[in-house]
Amino acid sequence: MAVSLIVALAVTAGCRPSAPSSPSETAAQFYTLLDGLGVRGVPDSLALDAVQPLLDPTLVGLLIQARHARDSVARLVPREKPPFIDGDLFGSLFEGNTSFGIRSLGTRGDTTFAVMAFTNATQPPTVKWTDTLVIVPRVNTTPKSPQFVIVDLRYGAGWDFGNRGTLVGSLRTALSAEPAAGAASADAPVSCATPPCGPPSP
Repeated sequence: MAVSLIVALAVTAGCRPSAPSSPSETAAQFYTLLDGLGVRGVPDSLALDAVQPLLDPTLVGLLIQARHARDSVARLVPREKPPFIDGDLFGSLFEGNTSFGIRSLGTRGDTTFAVMAFTNATQPPTVKWTDTLVIVPRVNTTPKSPQFVIVDLRYGAGWDFGNRGTLVGSLRTALSAEPAAGAASADAPVSCATPPCGPPSP
């Protein structure tokens, strides 16, 4: 938690952490930032600015659309709970995690699958689960100066009401059902890149 707080304070002060040079650094830095900034629901502008260098443009665009949809509903229908307002979008458990770590890394071509181990020990019984980050090299970087970005998150929930499927798929489904999504898309165009599919080879 201390590391998360230090990172969050640095981001708030306008100091961005150095670009990660490996998939494992990307995964660790991503969740450290989310934890330190206390992100719930879709990230606000400060939090998204902090994690944006770690994300593929397609995912960034979807998160911006989700934020616009949340803000539009909150403004137009103030008595209704807006979408994307709470819960953990970046993990299977709505309540989020109290600790995380990288369980394993697998590769398929240029794609890395980072299996993240999470624990929520807020109250008994302790909940443990894994989710998988899909990470690829950033476009236009060189082998001598590699950088990596997250293109998707695969939820691993094994219980009822947990997040299922993928983050990108869930965002697209939710946005297509929101009246505000159409208006938001004009402000935040999404690229046509498609995340790699399939689990890593054993």
